[in-house]
Amino acid sequence: MHPDTGFVMNAKALGEIMKDKVVDVVDHCNLNVDVAFMQGKFTSAENFAIGIWEQLESEIAKHDAILHCVKLIETNRIFVEYYGK
Repeated sequence: MHPDTGFVMNAKALGEIMKDKVVDVVDHCNLNVDVAFMQGKFTSAENFAIGIWEQLESEIAKHDAILHCVKLIETNRIFVEYYGK
């Protein structure tokens, strides 16, 4: 937590990272064909969450923050939470 602001990470910076590294890469794409970080993997929610983690973790670390969890929600009852290795 930043001692002056009390924030773990600037929300605008986090949003930009998520947009650049995940949303813009996967939006309206065939995950099996068009998304490099999903190449050669079975396209399950679990593998997709892991792939998202791998895209975000190092970028978030550059802001002196630690990625805690990626939660991918398919429906109200079907979701996956990935907390890293």
